[in-house]
Amino acid sequence: MNKHLSKISGLAAFAVIAASASAEVAINENLSLDGYAIGSAVNTEGTTAKNLQLVNSGRVYDSVKVALNGKYEDFTAKVSLYNVKSGPNALSADAGLLDAFVTYKTGDIAVTGGKYLGWLGFESFDSPNNAFISYGFSNYASPYATGAKVEYLTKEFSTGISVRDTQTGPGGKFFEGDGDFSNDVGYEAYVLYTGIEKLTVFAGAGYQDVAGASSSVSTYNVWASYALTDKVTLAAEYAHTEDSFEDYSWLTQVGYAVNADLSVAARLTGYEGSDTSTTDGFGYGVASTYTITKNFAVKGEITKTDYTAASDSFSYAVQGLFKF
Repeated sequence: MNKHLSKISGLAAFAVIAASASAEVAINENLSLDGYAIGSAVNTEGTTAKNLQLVNSGRVYDSVKVALNGKYEDFTAKVSLYNVKSGPNALSADAGLLDAFVTYKTGDIAVTGGKYLGWLGFESFDSPNNAFISYGFSNYASPYATGAKVEYLTKEFSTGISVRDTQTGPGGKFFEGDGDFSNDVGYEAYVLYTGIEKLTVFAGAGYQDVAGASSSVSTYNVWASYALTDKVTLAAEYAHTEDSFEDYSWLTQVGYAVNADLSVAARLTGYEGSDTSTTDGFGYGVASTYTITKNFAVKGEITKTDYTAASDSFSYAVQGLFKF
């Protein structure tokens, strides 16, 4: 698969400086394993219940993911198991089976069927690929669901369309679809351009009719990253979701690779909704990752969030990452 699509659901550029290096563990010429284990210590003062950044990042705390990858001629497949410490929100519920899909690639065309992660969102579902422990307000990564997708993949340009049993996740759950194609079917599409050296540009959209609701759900997501130098990478993201209400969110981030073992990042992020929600706010923070070995790293973060109609919050966290 095109290297730029290996982590299309987030952080194509920042993955280089965000965490320790890893590689698949070969079983034989057709099978390999990869995955990670994470343990975190997080402290938050203030409006924890309204802190979208921490709520959305609940799924990355104290989690384990193991994936089996297979390849045979023009076919590749992936099956992964995922477990995360249970928490107060749907995103941190145990997931069990996560990925379960098969891809057939011929020339520049790839066809995939099964259960897989959507394309939308700059920040990665997998925390080791992110510079921060928490997520920014512009966390519009589309969920896992079951369906089929077709992609056109070249070195400089990629695009695809996906049809799945849901686009929003049943009850807000991120790990699985609703298993029903008779209603609430989700659609997603994207384009990715890497034809300009050091620049990556992504644009995507998702849509779903919601049974029994007065309106559909549509999401638009764009992001770009640029390697300003060998050490400095810039990124920005904007997202807009519209259903019975509208909300807007954005993120800007800069990463700096101090050396081969140490990287730092700074982030500004904001959210505004059209309802009377107290989650409107502005967040800013810094994070750092130190690679101890090629498979183990430690990540730290300090984040401050100012809310429009609620008390502010302050959080700091440390995370240990083991990857293989």
